[in-house]
Amino acid sequence: MEHIIRDFLLTSEMLSKEGLTYSYTGNMGRKRGERLFITRTGSNLLNLSKEDIISIPLKGKSILDERASSELRVYRAILNEFPYSSLLHVHAPYTLCVSFKRKEITPLDSEGKEALGSVPVLSLRSPSASEELSEALKESFKSHRIAVIRGHGVFCLENSLYRAYELVSLLENSCKILWRCEDGKG
Repeated sequence: MEHIIRDFLLTSEMLSKEGLTYSYTGNMGRKRGERLFITRTGSNLLNLSKEDIISIPLKGKSILDERASSELRVYRAILNEFPYSSLLHVHAPYTLCVSFKRKEITPLDSEGKEALGSVPVLSLRSPSASEELSEALKESFKSHRIAVIRGHGVFCLENSLYRAYELVSLLENSCKILWRCEDGKG
């Protein structure tokens, strides 16, 4: 379990250093066996501690569910459906900006293109903590490991939170390049 806690804390530190999260936004979850380790509601990824990570059943209900991230239903739906162990959600600012103008994000930079290809941008009526979000991500994750919810944020499915962070970081950098090149901001 200690390596899971380290994955959360290192990922949180890197997200903070890169400005990929702010205040009390974003959340993380990782499954191990029949357990889901998830950030608790109200935790701050800028200053995450091991007390901010709770363990609940991956399936079913628990009295601790109300303490888990508001996106708990999404984490259970996705991590029960796919063989990957980790799901990361952040509100990366440039990625959010670019999401308002596109149905998919195709990086201009070679690193982003090679690692990400095209990233779908999903437009939902209920973009946060909803059944609609769970179903849209399930469909998107059949062909991609990363998706952007227009106006809400990025979800990335991987085998570690740190690897998910790396892909989200790459997407955010690609979105900075897109924003500056195509919109004349830089």
